[in-house]
Amino acid sequence: MSDIGTRTDAVAEIRAVIDDWEGAMREKDARRVLAQGTDNCLVYSLAPPLKEAAAGVEGLEQWFSTWKGPLGYRLQELEISAGGDVAFATALTHLSGEKLDGEKAALWFRQTLGLRRTEKGWKIAHQHESVPFYMDGSYKAAIDLEPTSEVDWHAPSRSPMAGVIAYLNVQDANATVEFYGRAFGAKEVDRRYAEDGKRLIHCHLTINGGALMLSDPFPEFGYAWKAQEGVVLHLVVDDADFWWKRAVAAGAEVTMPLEVAFWGDYYGQLRDPFGISWAIVAPVKKDS
Repeated sequence: MSDIGTRTDAVAEIRAVIDDWEGAMREKDARRVLAQGTDNCLVYSLAPPLKEAAAGVEGLEQWFSTWKGPLGYRLQELEISAGGDVAFATALTHLSGEKLDGEKAALWFRQTLGLRRTEKGWKIAHQHESVPFYMDGSYKAAIDLEPTSEVDWHAPSRSPMAGVIAYLNVQDANATVEFYGRAFGAKEVDRRYAEDGKRLIHCHLTINGGALMLSDPFPEFGYAWKAQEGVVLHLVVDDADFWWKRAVAAGAEVTMPLEVAFWGDYYGQLRDPFGISWAIVAPVKKDS
């Protein structure tokens, strides 16, 4: 048989292995998933750590048990190259489903599989998953991308942003953004949704000339919500009374009255409905 015929047969065998592995993932059949891998399969997965061996049956079943019902798992643009006893395959993979707590996940990621020919046929020896991240300083995983997403490489680069920018993780980012518009006059610069079309993976606001960024929690990727503690966002303004009354009218809770503080500033603190503390500050004008 010619080398071309041998490679063609190998590709067909490998495709059958990957198809069965993909189907086993959808059916959450841990034993069948592992049956298509080598005993020492190396995994570079989306979740930490940086490097690990493939989870055993117990570990994989535990992960499957966190999903309600069947798991959405499919490969697109699968390409296979084989030579001798080694092969690799690349694909874009779509993962979707509903967690037991009701959280819905849907994302595309890049996947490379390394395979070896063994006595039991072709087996997956290495699995590598990755997602790109946004190069805007947020370092957020770009889980909103789809295979048809395009990047305008000729678009001008964004200028560096001065100072330190607060990046909030809030329970309802959409509601938070709307409230900040009413309470603090926030202007929206950018808003990006996750594939579920509901949660925000990134939102950039400007308030009082400065930047504020926020996102929803994504516990399925290790970014669970935690209550904010020990942080106060300061707004140093000319007309503290105007800013104060607008925020209170919008629904902010007074936690420290607006008054002349012992250090000399006109100062007060508020808590917004999402648990974030704010200070309204203005210098006290001296009589001439």
